Amino acid sequence: MTRRIALLAFLTWTVLVWTSRIRNVLADDDLSAGGTTLRLVAAAAFVLLGVLVALQWRRGGRLDRILAVLVLWTVVWWSVRGIGIIVDDHELGFTIVHTILGVVSIGLAMWAWARRAG
Repeated sequence: MTRRIALLAFLTWTVLVWTSRIRNVLADDDLSAGGTTLRLVAAAAFVLLGVLVALQWRRGGRLDRILAVLVLWTVVWWSVRGIGIIVDDHELGFTIVHTILGVVSIGLAMWAWARRAG
């Protein structure tokens, strides 16, 4: 049961966070075409990986490889981006919100990975 909850929490969080990001990017008229494209590709990668993990899980297949990719992508993205957000000149609220998003994302990723076999 813990495996199921961990995976469900991680996948739900990932898809919700990154589909929200897609919506925000598409609504941002200040972004250049290149900036929009880059942000959409990164967000789409998270959503696609989340969907692939969910499909593999639903089929009863082994999750190790695809889940490993999503977990690694999550940890690397939020580690690099999180540091960038903290050291860049952002408003405090933006920094706090994104730090929380990163910490929760990494925490759920680690929980799902730790429970993948059980």
